Amino acid sequence: MDIEEIKTNSLTLTDMLFEKEATQSIDYISIDDYILSTFGFEKSTLTDLSPELLKKNFIFLMCHIARDIKEIGERLRSYKAKHTSLQNTKTNAAEFERRKLVYFSDINKEAIGEICSFIAKGIPEFLKDSPYDLLNRECEREGLSNFFFQRRYKYAWYRSYYSVDYPYGISVKLNQYVKEKYSLTESLQEEQRLMDLHSRNPEAFWKLMNNYVDHDDVMKRILERVSNNYHLKKRQEIFETLNGLFTQKKYQSFITLGLIQVEGLFDDYCQIRFGEGENNGTLVEKVKKSLSTNEYTFLQMYPYFAFDVPLLRNEVAHKGMLQTENAEFWAYNLVLDLNTLSQLVKTESYDKFIPAIMTFDELLKWDPEKNTTSELFDTLVSELFMADKIANEHFWSVIKQPEEYKDEIMFYKICDLPEGSMDLPGIIDLLSQLVRSEGLWGAMHRFVANRVTPSNKWDEVLAFAKRMKDQYIGLLEDDAKSECIEVAKIVG
Repeated sequence: MDIEEIKTNSLTLTDMLFEKEATQSIDYISIDDYILSTFGFEKSTLTDLSPELLKKNFIFLMCHIARDIKEIGERLRSYKAKHTSLQNTKTNAAEFERRKLVYFSDINKEAIGEICSFIAKGIPEFLKDSPYDLLNRECEREGLSNFFFQRRYKYAWYRSYYSVDYPYGISVKLNQYVKEKYSLTESLQEEQRLMDLHSRNPEAFWKLMNNYVDHDDVMKRILERVSNNYHLKKRQEIFETLNGLFTQKKYQSFITLGLIQVEGLFDDYCQIRFGEGENNGTLVEKVKKSLSTNEYTFLQMYPYFAFDVPLLRNEVAHKGMLQTENAEFWAYNLVLDLNTLSQLVKTESYDKFIPAIMTFDELLKWDPEKNTTSELFDTLVSELFMADKIANEHFWSVIKQPEEYKDEIMFYKICDLPEGSMDLPGIIDLLSQLVRSEGLWGAMHRFVANRVTPSNKWDEVLAFAKRMKDQYIGLLEDDAKSECIEVAKIVG
């Protein structure tokens, strides 16, 4: 084929293409419709969300997603560079810094995966649940709307805890302080205010914290917490010694003994949560195992207890003391750590009894002259249903088999109890009997039948009733068992 033939064929092909384009009809669609079709929206279902608002919120959301991905990408590059720069440094401090960088790289990579999953699956539902202008709400600094907007994925909610530079140790020290001084709604704002104070004026921050330790006699309060808790009682003598050392300003001795108790308290936490037969490993392994039971607590506290505290503890273990010219500063730091940590362990130990106490308090409102016995049991079922939302598995074990917790329950027995009052052993014994009674299961039958129908199955009620049925059907007798069988017919 010569050059002229190639030119002729090329021109013919070009003419055909242009002729096809000229005759072909093109269906253009609006960007609104494109977004709707891409995410599977039907206009008829957008009762509270106009296509224009949906488009605006979509653009706003994607801008935040892009910002988050960019922020994470910059962090990952920074952490990789820092890790590389430490490769040839053989100190203990460098080793823990490398481990810290690996941890933060890993959780930031997980965040990227979570964000990608949200892009692929979560955007439509999120936009449907946001029938208001997200950008305007952000400009107005409307707190509740911002609260809901941050729920899009974990990184948005806990952004600060993905940064290696966040002052985790300060956050740990403030944890118990703000709980003691402020309400739940105020504590988060106050914690942030104090974090800002530490950043701007460390001297003023530490003066405030030291005054708190001294004025509130924090070491004495820690000792009382230890002495009055079943699982911590075994450490009473040690904490009496610690309290004496701190009071006498023997700070080096206080630090040496106190740092060992950090690991001991984490071991207590593991034993409470997972059983005394467990081998809980090293300090870092105990920290990870303990804090993994709560996502927020883990992100807030793990970096400090896993990467910073072990450095201090190792120095004491290898040298017999902390080499510092300011032992007083470190002693006050340690008091704040022990305050937060001892409360964390106490909460894990005692929280299984809280739903029982709350339930009993509601039952006390029953007036036999105004209310029927059926109403008493209806209240009990309702309270147990509410408890199911907050209680851990140990609460249900205590109510079902209190004899297995006999020593622990009796630890909280009150001698010379005022007439008409009931202590913890009495409350647990009462509830343990009531949950096996005909009255309870009759009320459970009514509770489930009124909330679960062929056309309306309330999942939370089903889950609660099934849990109760599975736990007790083999233990019940006579009419109580008959009522439980009726419940089983409804929940399956």
